[in-house]
Amino acid sequence: MEQATKIKAAKILAGAVFAAGLLVMAGWIFDIGALKSVFPGWVSMKFITALSFALSGVTLYFVALAAEGEADRAQVALYLTSLPLLLIMGTLFFSSLLGAHTGLEDLFVKELPGGVKTVVPGRPSLPTALNFLVFAAAGLLAMHIPFLSRRWLKLPGWLVAAVGAVALAGYAADAPRLYYFVPGTNSAMAFVTAALFVLLGAGLLCLSDPNS
Repeated sequence: MEQATKIKAAKILAGAVFAAGLLVMAGWIFDIGALKSVFPGWVSMKFITALSFALSGVTLYFVALAAEGEADRAQVALYLTSLPLLLIMGTLFFSSLLGAHTGLEDLFVKELPGGVKTVVPGRPSLPTALNFLVFAAAGLLAMHIPFLSRRWLKLPGWLVAAVGAVALAGYAADAPRLYYFVPGTNSAMAFVTAALFVLLGAGLLCLSDPNS
């Protein structure tokens, strides 16, 4: 596949991730269950996760612009999306490890207790937070060292996609541990969250250097 086609594919994936994030956010704001968890009884994507996917979609789009040689246009946008993503998910990741409540879980929309396979209402699973941290770091790398980053985008691309793919396999096999649910310790990763991570990882792989 030619590089121009791969960059176009990455932009399409970026748009899909961004739109999905907005839809889930709307689901929480207007209390539309099908947008939060697809089917009743399924794990819901948290509002903060949906916001992070919207930011990630924009990040992926501008990483694609940087790959086209338009790093100057992408620079400001990548700062505005990758840095908040690092801050939000970094805070949630370490608060999960330390068992602390930061308030970010309830910052925009408050999830009621008792959510399906949810340990702390509003807080995404640890692998979700870690995946966003990896993705945001890749976005910042693309901004600061565009040529080097294209050599190494394969690593975060495969990692982000693999975490999502394992969770999807867990849903297919009805194995909660594979979609990272540990009762009392870690919330499950939502099905749509896992699918969107596969798309984000695929987008990074599209933008990686095939000769590296």
